[in-house]
Amino acid sequence: LFVPEPASEAASTVPEPVAAATAAGAHSRDEAWIDTPRCPSCNECQLINDRLFGYDERKQAFIKDLTAGTYRQLVDAAESCQVAIIHPGKPRDPNEPGLEELLARAEPFR
Repeated sequence: LFVPEPASEAASTVPEPVAAATAAGAHSRDEAWIDTPRCPSCNECQLINDRLFGYDERKQAFIKDLTAGTYRQLVDAAESCQVAIIHPGKPRDPNEPGLEELLARAEPFR
């Protein structure tokens, strides 16, 4: 006779690194990304740079072209996002002006 494990026991058998990766998503702290399914379509990011940020068919934001904007714009968008779903990652240009300040501002969103 087969008796299935209770759900709580089954969940605890998931290896810890796999569970952590699932909880954190497949994104590195170093890459810029948006948690698109959580986007409320407020348009704040597109007002900052509509070449950097785009909307998908559900009118939810995604990074359209990372090369079309600055790290400052990524950080500004992360700070203005109502639901904190924009993650600026690390800057692409190590010579961008004000980088030390931008990295400090970006840290809560990485």
